[in-house]
Amino acid sequence: MISQQTRFRNTTQQDILSDLKVFVDGVTKQVKCNPLDLTKTALSILKSLPAARDAVLSYFCTVFDKASENYVCAIETEVSTGTIPPLSEYDEAIITEIHSVLCSFVTGNAEAWAPIISTWSLELLGEISTKYAGRAHISTGLNETLQLWMNCRATRTLIDITTQCLSCLIHSDTEACINALLDTSVKHSPNFDWVVAHVGSCFPNTVITRVLSCGLKDFCQNKSYEQGCNSPKLKSVVCILGHLASSHCGDIGTALLHLFNSSLIVDNAQDNDAIRLQKKATIPFLLHLSNLSSTLLSTICTSIYHTIPLEVILQLYNFIDDWCKYFGSSEALQDLLVNLILKCEKGASQIISLLLDCIFLEDVSSTDEVQNQIIKMNARDVLEFVLQEIDFSIRNNLSQHHGILNSLMNEIDDIHVILLNPKMVKSQTAAKIIIFIGHNNPAVLIKSAKFLFQHARTDHHLALLVRILSDELIDKALQPYHNKGGYFAAVLDQIFNEYIQELAVLNNNEDEDFSQMWYNLLILLRWEKSNKVQMLRSQIITRALQQNLITFTAIFAKSRLDNKTLHTFAEILEILNIPTYNNGHSYSPPLQVVINFTIGIVNYFFVCCEERDEIIRLKGYNCTVEILKRLCAHSNIARILALRELVEIALFSNCNVLFGAHIKRQVPHEHNDKLLLKQNKKLSKTIPLTKHSSVYNGGIIGTGKRKSICFHSLAVDNIANNTTHLIRTIKACCLGPPDSEKETEVLQDNIIQVSLLLVQYISPDVMYNGLPWPEEEFSKVTIERDLFIRRLFSSTPLLWELMSLVAVHRPALCYCSVIIRALTATLMHQWSSMGDQSKSMNTESYKSLMETTVKVIEVMSLGQLLPPPLSGIRDVISYFNSFEIVAILRDCIWSYMRDHIPSPALFTTDSNGLHWRDPTIARPSEIYTNTLRIIMQRNIKTVGHLYAQMFINIPKDELIMQRNIKTVGHLYAQMFINIPKDE
Repeated sequence: MISQQTRFRNTTQQDILSDLKVFVDGVTKQVKCNPLDLTKTALSILKSLPAARDAVLSYFCTVFDKASENYVCAIETEVSTGTIPPLSEYDEAIITEIHSVLCSFVTGNAEAWAPIISTWSLELLGEISTKYAGRAHISTGLNETLQLWMNCRATRTLIDITTQCLSCLIHSDTEACINALLDTSVKHSPNFDWVVAHVGSCFPNTVITRVLSCGLKDFCQNKSYEQGCNSPKLKSVVCILGHLASSHCGDIGTALLHLFNSSLIVDNAQDNDAIRLQKKATIPFLLHLSNLSSTLLSTICTSIYHTIPLEVILQLYNFIDDWCKYFGSSEALQDLLVNLILKCEKGASQIISLLLDCIFLEDVSSTDEVQNQIIKMNARDVLEFVLQEIDFSIRNNLSQHHGILNSLMNEIDDIHVILLNPKMVKSQTAAKIIIFIGHNNPAVLIKSAKFLFQHARTDHHLALLVRILSDELIDKALQPYHNKGGYFAAVLDQIFNEYIQELAVLNNNEDEDFSQMWYNLLILLRWEKSNKVQMLRSQIITRALQQNLITFTAIFAKSRLDNKTLHTFAEILEILNIPTYNNGHSYSPPLQVVINFTIGIVNYFFVCCEERDEIIRLKGYNCTVEILKRLCAHSNIARILALRELVEIALFSNCNVLFGAHIKRQVPHEHNDKLLLKQNKKLSKTIPLTKHSSVYNGGIIGTGKRKSICFHSLAVDNIANNTTHLIRTIKACCLGPPDSEKETEVLQDNIIQVSLLLVQYISPDVMYNGLPWPEEEFSKVTIERDLFIRRLFSSTPLLWELMSLVAVHRPALCYCSVIIRALTATLMHQWSSMGDQSKSMNTESYKSLMETTVKVIEVMSLGQLLPPPLSGIRDVISYFNSFEIVAILRDCIWSYMRDHIPSPALFTTDSNGLHWRDPTIARPSEIYTNTLRIIMQRNIKTVGHLYAQMFINIPKDELIMQRNIKTVGHLYAQMFINIPKDE
């Protein structure tokens, strides 16, 4: 047995020696042999003779190098000739054999073979990459180089062998392979970069983690700052991670975060001196990596705010002294931090936020006050240095700090959050940053100004907006913003248009943000008009509003704003002093602005009528009056539109209840499709009516009698107050032009427009609307129209006030002749229908009828359509019976008005512009007063005192003044007809 083993061992040794001799002769070319057989022999020796390992691997290097050379030559031949030379079959077979055997070695005994083979393959890849760099366009770029070498069978096999080694050691120890990768990268960079990129992409987590670990260990061994900065392995780490960052940025960030968090964990039981040293050197190591690679800097800065909270900063404070040896001094560390912040292209807003939080470190509970003060002071210094450097580069048109500006511009939303911080230092810092960005990026400046304008809640934030818009670094002459009225004009343009679009889509009321925005605009305008803010003396707010008046007034006129916002709008427009601005510069707004403004301010007046706060309501009334004065004096269109809107809305809209109108509400009927009128319309487009086309609707066929009507009204005091201010507003629309003698007087032509509007709205048709009064019998033709007018006056008490307003300003009442005629006709018919009923009847209908009769006569007397003694009928008519009242209305009033057409020609104008009728000339003849005289004589017991005043006792002073009527006519009218001049 022993002899057989000995014989086998001797035979094996002889075979090995024989293979070794064949290998040496083949390599030294003493004997010509087949390359494939030589390779197989070398692989056999590699396995059985460890002493010959280096020689065999060296031979394999020549094999792979020759194969790579053949590949490169083939590529060059293809480029030059366009034809692809045939590949060597021996190269393919040999490389395949080597790949198969070496992989079997690694798989069979990874711990022994993987470090050896990986180191050999990596070194060989480095030599090949360096040797053939520049040939066959290999160095054109990393991706092209990688693709080119991966098409080469030799280099692809080496890469596969390397990854096989790493995969076998993935769960044990890859430090040897990673060290080899780093060392080779240092030696052959940048030609070796494609290998690093491929290996790293195959094992990103492992490679990144191990590369960082190896780099940190090497960094700890550096004795000085210069050694750390110039460390080849550190540069190699940067190069490897830089290549992997494009596709594995997340993995790099995770590895860096893990490395950072591990350095914060102190475990005295398990950490030895080397580990403690590595943990202390982690932050300097990461800072050096960031300084060497902008990609790694961006990766670190992306989540720095969440990675390093204030509690961690307090913990890191204890390591600052240990860090100084890696930087030379604390000043050098501070300079490095400033430079890194200026270079960062991502996460700059997080760094700024972190520095600001450090400045306000008192918000974090800490017992060491001295430590807090040092951290706050250093954070403030770093922040100031950063801002100073940015400011310097912008003022001198330098570009070295554009990295942080680009980062801040991309993260402008985070800066906006800081901008609204209640702490002044934080918000002012954000404002500076916005100014820096806005120097070359007006769009970002406008976006930031828009955000601040919409969300500012304090005067401090609004002051920041003014500072941003007026800072010296902002180019205010930049087009197209200069032609549009400045940057704030562009801000308002965007906001107004977005607001209108949002209302069009959502069709809802504005939210709280917009309410605050309108108030902010008012505050800015107040500051500007106070002339106390130096930066606003250029009128940027006024000019911006002037450029956007069409949109702004359209919102005021058409949007459903809440009362608070409407008050704000009105005050803004009042301060603007449209149509003229201050400083002597006149401004004539476009027609659309005038129309929108007029509609908006009229609507605002009716909102004020509903305002519960008395002070705000009165302020709104005064604002409305002042604005309408300017608008109507500036534009006839504004006057006509304002008068029309005021009268129409007050009489016929839902707002008429504010002025005492009776709201009629009927219970809606069901089955409207069964209405007889609609059924008839289905059969014929027109429905023939009889000659007398009156329709009396007491109900609807099929649904029974019409339901009862409910009346709703406000308190009497509120109605009176609203009516008074409506009349005042209408008068404001009719005043003379400003800066003239008639600035405070109601112009006759303007009040005539009111009377014509009343006729237009009250009279339902245009026929028989002339000034003459026809015969009494003719009233039967217009009975329907007269009844309509009468019902309108009954349900709308405001009409009496409007008629009184017209009557005061004679002779405007003449144009309302059709209205007075209709009312008088209905009164005669109603009094006639009462028959012999006594005036002592105390029914509601009698009281209403008597009240209406008195009002009609009062209006006619006030407008001097009825001269004395007919004007005194209002004082005695309540003492008469129904038939007596009919006689007076028919024989006295109707007959007089029929024969004396109420024409403006009957009125004369005195030297003061007052229109009046001469009583001596206008006093009616007996034919118009006999009926009144006789009836009063019959009732002398009750009206005797009035009879003497109307027909007998004419005051002597009156007679004397009648003789001098030419000179004292204006005083006569004031003293004896009781119409004050100021009315």
